[in-house]
Amino acid sequence: MPHTNGRWLNAAADIAALPDPYVLPRGVLLIALEDERLNPPPEMALGCGALISYEPPALAQIKRVYVRPHARRRGIGEAITRELISWADTLGFERVRLDTAPELLAAQALYAQLGFYPIPHYREGLLPDSLCFERAVHPMDQCATFQDQ
Repeated sequence: MPHTNGRWLNAAADIAALPDPYVLPRGVLLIALEDERLNPPPEMALGCGALISYEPPALAQIKRVYVRPHARRRGIGEAITRELISWADTLGFERVRLDTAPELLAAQALYAQLGFYPIPHYREGLLPDSLCFERAVHPMDQCATFQDQ
């Protein structure tokens, strides 16, 4: 994952700890597979994404959305992100936030398409060039938020 070089400082430790901290009831970890075999080999994974409680009870963070290069342009990133938003709803969150790297233009376009809008940096530890986004879990809630501003 070359886009994480210098951005994901604890990658080895975070990967070794999986599925923690992305476990119910605080969050979920999703893995997109080529097929639905039980116990598929790791190379069957096409992509992944996670959701974790950020500021309970209202706010969750989407993390680690990634699609392997050979699986891109098949709607997998969109499917993962939509499913994470659905899980946010199931777990009772009102809003989701995420951050991404400025060079990940396709990710930024996807997030805009899904109703995310830019926000200032929302947590410590972000690199200065990180781009942050947020959206309501229920789009109608987002309309009310814009009207209130």
